[in-house]
Amino acid sequence: MNRAKWIALVCGALFLPNARADEVTYSEKDGIRYQEIRQVTQRPITEMRYEPRENTVYRDRYTTDLHDSTRTYQVPITENQWVPGYQRTWNVFAPPVLSYRLMPVTRWETRVETVRVPVTRREVVPETQTTHIPVVNTRIATEETVRRVAIGTVGNGTASVARSDSGSNRLDNDPPREGTTDLRGGLEMRR
Repeated sequence: MNRAKWIALVCGALFLPNARADEVTYSEKDGIRYQEIRQVTQRPITEMRYEPRENTVYRDRYTTDLHDSTRTYQVPITENQWVPGYQRTWNVFAPPVLSYRLMPVTRWETRVETVRVPVTRREVVPETQTTHIPVVNTRIATEETVRRVAIGTVGNGTASVARSDSGSNRLDNDPPREGTTDLRGGLEMRR
């Protein structure tokens, strides 16, 4: 159920008036007549539960392997060799003398070696995840309430009907609730 349907159900449940059906019956018990009002009310009840759903998610997985690789490089090699050279003195009139000196001589050699090189690979791997999604269900519940109101007494085959005095129910043979004036003495008397 998508979100728009869920919102429409909840708003409808909150703002619609409750459906009612009233049934009125009369009964007598111990000489008192009662009016029974039976109301059947229907109201929506919203329940939420979580359902598991499986989703496929793609994740990156990196693996690193070592591969053999050959590489070529230059290496300096230094050796001492006798090198010939002319030697002169401070005397400008003396001839130069051929002499040999022991000197370091550097040469470069090429070498080849095998090296293990790390190679990283990227793979996209599907992964299944279970998530819990809320699911809202709305159902109609029926409630029944019964009210019993005393409306009169039953005597000599006739029923005495209640009348209203200042918003309350009163039977015919109840004593008065207001004071009466005694005309003989002019005093007010309460019962």
